[in-house]
Amino acid sequence: MTITNLKQVEEYLPELGYAPSFEKNLRASIRKSAEIYKTELERIPADLAEFDRKWGRGRVRHVPAPFREADKFRTWRKHNRMVLRRLSGASVPPVLGTEWSTLLAFVKENQGPGKLLGANSHLTFGVLARTASAAGVRPAEITDDWVNRVAVGLETSQRKSLRRGIARFNAIIAKRTCRPEMEHLLPVKEVAQPVALRPAGNRWLRSAGHPGARVLWTEFDEIIARKKHGEDAPLAGAPVQFKSNSEKSYAESLNWLLGGLVAEDLIEDGADLAEVITHANLVTAINYWITARRARGQSIKTSTLHNHVSRLVHLATTYLDLAPREADRLRKLRKKPTVRTVSVGKMSQTREDWIKEFDLDPAKQERAHRLPEDLMARAERVLAKERAGKRLRPIEMMDALRAGVAATIAAILFRASPVRSANLRTLRMRGEGAEFDLTAFERDKRLAELRLSIPGEQVKNETHIDEIADDDLAPVLTWYLQEIRPRLVSAHPFNKPYTDSDYLFPSTTDRPMERSNFSEMFRRACLEVNFVMTMHQARHVCAYWILSVDPNAWDEAAALLGDNELTVRKYYAWMNKRRASQAGRAKLQQARKGVRKHRPGAFDNAA
Repeated sequence: MTITNLKQVEEYLPELGYAPSFEKNLRASIRKSAEIYKTELERIPADLAEFDRKWGRGRVRHVPAPFREADKFRTWRKHNRMVLRRLSGASVPPVLGTEWSTLLAFVKENQGPGKLLGANSHLTFGVLARTASAAGVRPAEITDDWVNRVAVGLETSQRKSLRRGIARFNAIIAKRTCRPEMEHLLPVKEVAQPVALRPAGNRWLRSAGHPGARVLWTEFDEIIARKKHGEDAPLAGAPVQFKSNSEKSYAESLNWLLGGLVAEDLIEDGADLAEVITHANLVTAINYWITARRARGQSIKTSTLHNHVSRLVHLATTYLDLAPREADRLRKLRKKPTVRTVSVGKMSQTREDWIKEFDLDPAKQERAHRLPEDLMARAERVLAKERAGKRLRPIEMMDALRAGVAATIAAILFRASPVRSANLRTLRMRGEGAEFDLTAFERDKRLAELRLSIPGEQVKNETHIDEIADDDLAPVLTWYLQEIRPRLVSAHPFNKPYTDSDYLFPSTTDRPMERSNFSEMFRRACLEVNFVMTMHQARHVCAYWILSVDPNAWDEAAALLGDNELTVRKYYAWMNKRRASQAGRAKLQQARKGVRKHRPGAFDNAA
């Protein structure tokens, strides 16, 4: 039987070997496809490649209509794709050998807090067990050579899981004498991890500690010290003129140049800055960067290249003793069209397109206002189950905690101050110099005033932020401090408790939440309520709301963003253009109406 559409897939479903209870779920997802495609099942092709092209694979970046939540779309897509894969003859998971099944059962019994293996060890050990079973290799036959051969053909995520699975396997081997009944199943010695496939690191990075780079980095540090404290020797307690973030940016630009030169084998040990930052070397690094970006299918029309080149040219022309002709060539280089692309000094095209779409979508604007409450409701659905004594999967609770963190982030951005993510992530709620002191608020939530105060030296453009939050931030913050943060600290669903530090958004250490984890929590939680937005886009939303109420409130928008008025005018000038266009259309309509009006005649009919 040739299956060509989803109606035939539904009829053939009992023949695919799924358990009856799971088959019921698959059938429901297949039938829902008629609603998604807005046509009958007979007209929907049973083509796996076409399905992947239309709905994608892996991370969900957009929730299509009519789905309202990402998890429902993810479940529907997974069920349909699972059936189509099996129909297309894709390989099914191998049946585990008897010995591997015995070891996997042992792993499940001995994983978790206080036991031999960490939580969820059966997942990564299962990767090793399935890979070996597919190759017909018994546990006792696992060798270093076999591991290296197998690892080469795996994708990155599978390779990482295999490495963790081998670590669990070695933990069992190390305790073999304590389990005589399992000793015959295991190799004589522990198995080595597969050889790393990553390329050799750049030894010219400061962190590599390469002796040949000592001259270069010593000279760099001397220049940074002069930028920080001027030409005079540093004085104790003197104000710093050059922030640590700027120092980090200059170091990243130098690393960028060194990476290009190392790739082209154009640098020698003992080189100083004057020998490294030259016109010829910069051209080489630029061409290498452009070639690499194009090979990866990435755009070269970004401000990254201009930022790197501008910093390096500034270092060379200001602090190095260059020949006049070389200095002139460097200054001209950063103005080249290849370096100074149309994106330099402008809002990125992606962000501009997003806020313009936001301007045309009143429903999305309304949802942005109630985003904190929507995220709270998403979390409360799960927390209510826990209070009722229902059993929850760890991933369900983690989704709820993620939504709680995102609700607090959105509430602070929209109801206190649209600060940058770096400042938001590092907010301290107690202790000396806390930027968002909640000590009084926690004692009496009725009387305390929520004030956000961030010193200028911590802000990107050195503008001091001092804002009093709106009243409707307090309920969200109270809920977060009572329901979400305590669970992150003492009841983490994956047994990775966070530290109860002074930071509003804690991590597993005494430092603030990691940058990537912080951004990912917000992105994924917003996606679960079908609202695609980054934290930086929230700044654009705040400016948009101000200017949509008062088109001339440029200084108010700039003050709220902690930016200068010229930048705000440059980024949001399109709002004036659109408003002028709308006014022009209104005048055209008025002119058309005027044409049809009665006018007294001027014809003189006198005889």
